[in-house]
Amino acid sequence: MRCCMLLGCLALLCLVNRAYGQQPYVVRESNFGTMHEVPFLDSLWYFHPGEMPGGKLAVTNTTGWGTIHNTVFGKADAPRGWQGMGWFGVWVRVDTALVNRKLSVRINHDGASEIFVDGKPIGGYGKVGHSAQQMVAIRAPRALIPIWFTDTRPHLITIRYSNFIGVYYNFSGFQFWIGDYEKRAERVSETQKLYDYLPMFGAAQLILGLLHFLFFLFYPRQKLNIYYALFVLLIGINGIAVYQYYLTSYPSVQYFADFTTNVCKVLILWSAVLLLYVLNYRRVPRWRVLLLTGITVFYLAGYAIKFWILRVPYWVDYFTVVYFACMADGLWSVAQVIKRGQKDAWLVGIGVGAVILVYVFAWGDVFGVWTYELNTMRLFVMGAGSLVLPLCLSLYLALDFARTNQKLTAKLREIEKLSARALAQETEKTELIAGEARRLEQIVQLRTAELKEQADKLLELDAVKSRFFTNITHEFKTPLTLIMNPAKELLYAPTGDSNKNLRLIISNAERLLQLINQLLDLSKVENGLMDVNLTPVDLVALVKLHTISYESLALQKGITLLFTADRDTLWIRTDRDKMDKVILNILSNALKFTNEGKVEIALLENAEAPENAFTLTVRDTGKGIPANKLPFIFTRFYQADPSDTRFAEGTGIGLALTKELVELMGGQITAESAEGVFTQIRVDMPYQVAEAVADPLAVSVAAEVFMPVIDIAEVLVADESSPLILLIEDHHELREFIRQSLAGKYRLITAADGEEGIALGLQHIPNLVITDLMMPKVSGYEVSETLKKDEKTSHIPVIILTAKADLDSRIQGIETGADAYLAKPFDQRELLALIENLISVREQLRLHYSTRDMWLKDTIALPSIEQDFIARIRHAVESHLNEEGYSADQLADDMGLSRTQLHRKLKGLIGQAPGELIRIVRLQYAHDLLERRVATVSEVAYMVGFGSPASFSASFSRHFGFAPSKVVEA
Repeated sequence: MRCCMLLGCLALLCLVNRAYGQQPYVVRESNFGTMHEVPFLDSLWYFHPGEMPGGKLAVTNTTGWGTIHNTVFGKADAPRGWQGMGWFGVWVRVDTALVNRKLSVRINHDGASEIFVDGKPIGGYGKVGHSAQQMVAIRAPRALIPIWFTDTRPHLITIRYSNFIGVYYNFSGFQFWIGDYEKRAERVSETQKLYDYLPMFGAAQLILGLLHFLFFLFYPRQKLNIYYALFVLLIGINGIAVYQYYLTSYPSVQYFADFTTNVCKVLILWSAVLLLYVLNYRRVPRWRVLLLTGITVFYLAGYAIKFWILRVPYWVDYFTVVYFACMADGLWSVAQVIKRGQKDAWLVGIGVGAVILVYVFAWGDVFGVWTYELNTMRLFVMGAGSLVLPLCLSLYLALDFARTNQKLTAKLREIEKLSARALAQETEKTELIAGEARRLEQIVQLRTAELKEQADKLLELDAVKSRFFTNITHEFKTPLTLIMNPAKELLYAPTGDSNKNLRLIISNAERLLQLINQLLDLSKVENGLMDVNLTPVDLVALVKLHTISYESLALQKGITLLFTADRDTLWIRTDRDKMDKVILNILSNALKFTNEGKVEIALLENAEAPENAFTLTVRDTGKGIPANKLPFIFTRFYQADPSDTRFAEGTGIGLALTKELVELMGGQITAESAEGVFTQIRVDMPYQVAEAVADPLAVSVAAEVFMPVIDIAEVLVADESSPLILLIEDHHELREFIRQSLAGKYRLITAADGEEGIALGLQHIPNLVITDLMMPKVSGYEVSETLKKDEKTSHIPVIILTAKADLDSRIQGIETGADAYLAKPFDQRELLALIENLISVREQLRLHYSTRDMWLKDTIALPSIEQDFIARIRHAVESHLNEEGYSADQLADDMGLSRTQLHRKLKGLIGQAPGELIRIVRLQYAHDLLERRVATVSEVAYMVGFGSPASFSASFSRHFGFAPSKVVEA
């Protein structure tokens, strides 16, 4: 026995040495340097040409790979076997100072890459392909990929890389760095600011060039402008090309930008010297121009051959010598101008000298003063320095123009003296015309402002109406659902509880009628067709009765209702119907937007009014109204919270109608509020005293008086084998109707808002979720997205119920992961069929993966989050294989779930309980060990956590249908 154990340990040691026997590159913080990263340019790399056997991507070792020491190779020095695609690997480990520290990976290439760490992908750029047509080459030399190492063990970084295009002859490979993410990101941000100046410099130069080209068109005699425009435009194009060379994502664009900068430097030299010739000679000297043009054509042809025919990596062109010779000739021309006493010509000399210095020290870097770390600053200096000569020339031309203008002004003064009278008359006419033009312009501006204001109001009104119709659709479709489905139940099953369904139909029909009446009343008031019918009414009794009608709702919500009046009765002449609507709208709003606290109703005589008047105030301790929205609450169709997660439903009609009715009866309504503290609505209204009538006041309670409904038990079906459904619906009656419709077949738990629904879903792990879209706190979209992104509930089908049935809303629902989108009003039979179908499909998937343990072999059809979950489960079990006591409780702790949550998740996903899963993983691992003849049957039994070989053999035989000894003998 001891001998067998010793052999097993030796085999295990061989496996470990095989995994970690490679030479790792040790990354130390001290090696990062000023660039905060370490390059892998001369490191030990492993290379495997082409694809891995079987197209494998999760590569964890480099056994059998070749070695190279430089990944920056060209077509002439490519690794052996390189045909445009291959795998590159390097073993890396970090010192203790970098463990669990956020590091960065950076790669520069002209091809496409996929980067893996220990077989897991972390990023890449472009699309790796097997040919130039299949791949997409992307450059990202400044982009950082975050990476963490949790220990100091060697880790394998592999790069799947292809480059069939080979834009640059000597660069088919790649450059690779690892660095400090935070410091490197800060440096990238700083250098990016300098890079961002390059297009600004280029744009400034292009603007200057276009401006002087326009000057030339305006004044063709000054030919210096056209040469100047050509020179500055070429500098601007070069600046943009330099920017593209360093920052473009496409290698072909970089190559073209490289070619463009070489062409531009030749043309800039040609145009600059021409410009200086014109400045000196006033016209271009022929022989000098022919010589200069010949040199230019020679270099242009040479660069065309280099870049597009020979594609050589390097070419000694001696351009710097030619540049100095030509610019010296140009500088001599400037010296001649200064010598002749041309005013301000020294500005041009300064500009030419600056250009020469910029070329020597920045563009050509003749003395090599700019290191790699300072390259960005070199480009900035080059861009800024290239502006010196254009600015000096612009200043010179501006001063020359100013002098010319002064001379012309002096001559004009003489002409003005001769024609003073005529000019005075003309000036008077001009002033009259200008005054009239200013007046017309003011009128046009005023009209334009009015039209803009009207257009803005129309846009705002359109948005308000759109929200109104969305909300009114929701308000209509929910009652319609509760009318149509009970009616169909009465039609198809007349023997049922008809009184309950009839009450539901009548209640929601009255709700629809009330909404329609509010719309009609609002239309009548708007068109001036509503009359005021005065009758004697005891206002105190009327307000008190409406207050009492809301006591049951207030009691259920934990709200204290307080009514006070400064007298017992107040008989006035008023329109009873309109006064009912005013009181009910204000009271219902106060209770709707208050969850706890109190609502105070006060009816008092207004002593400050010059005539008989009363004040009715309703003050609640609800959520309050934001200060910027308070002025608009009486606007038609306006809602302070128009979102899908608003606290309560509504159409934006009630308060608008209330205001219209109050003003129609001669009163005034105002509102005060502090967000999160209180809201107070105040109605001030004059009245005529009326005689008390003999009959008592007969007041009918409004149709929307709250009638409490006793909730059914939370889980309606006692049969534990029935599927569990989570129903999330804020509308009480619809929630109860769906609940009763499903009670005979499914177990149900319900929630009145999205936040509660998410909590219940994570707690109970149901088989299916039905959620409304527009709910308080959290919308149906957020419910679906939250449950689908959580690994506990990601497998659960989700049905969204909504009145928003447009295409965009459906697409948004599907994008959150919802499995079905059912528009209101929906048919009860359609909902039932949809539920049964989704549960059936999920059951078929469970059966597929539970049959012959398919979850162990093939999970590719599952979503990625489920694949990761199964992988984590398997890894947790395999990490404790030799522990006999490893149980479902320990597995749940390792997964960060409760035992119940883990049980429901696994049963819902693959149809297996945690204990059964642990047993199957143990047996499958034992089968693999026996197949590889790693140990005897008895040793394998203990290795996979069985207490005795006999128990192991019995379990193995039951699971596989044959004894473990058969595997060894095979």
